[in-house]
Formats: sequence, C-alpha cells, structure tokens
Amino acid sequence: MKFELADKVLNFMSEQGAEDVTLDLEEIPSNCCLGRLPEMKISLQSPSNSEEYRHFEVGGIHIHLSKLLRTNATLKLFLTGLGPFKKVEASGVNLVL
Repeated sequence: MKFELADKVLNFMSEQGAEDVTLDLEEIPSNCCLGRLPEMKISLQSPSNSEEYRHFEVGGIHIHLSKLLRTNATLKLFLTGLGPFKKVEASGVNLVL
C-alpha cells in the first residue's frame, strides 16, 4: 500500500502535537431500506483496540487503518478547512453499502 501525505497535513499534525491518525468505519443508522450508511471517521489519536487495525508508519506519522475499510492502492491524506475548522481528510477509501 502506498501513502501520500500533503505537507500541510504534517505541519498541522505537528501544530496539534499529534503523531497518530486513525481511519475508522462508522455506521450511521438509516430509516430507508439500506439499514445503515457507512462513513469514514478520522481522528488524531491511536485506536483503543489496536487489533482491529492495520498499522503503518509514514514520515513519522502512525497511521491506523481499520481492517473493515477497503482501500485503493494509494491512500492520500490532505487538509481541508480554514483556521479553527481545519481537519484531515482522506481519499482512496471505498465505502461499501
């Protein structure tokens, strides 16, 4: 698996004092026929149950990727938002209904 981290992500994480990024699957209940809607949840902390994740280290950052997430060959982390509303986003993850 290949990772691409934007320089802004590394700077942002350094400012936040964070060394971990956890990408997790969160299922939101739905009232329609689907039953659930999968969403990706990104947090800047290590997971509580590390056995449920694949672990990688890239550029001094520990990436914890849920085993429930399907990924493309390349996972990209980038920064969105302005000022206090900045957050880390990811592309290269396929959410299956």
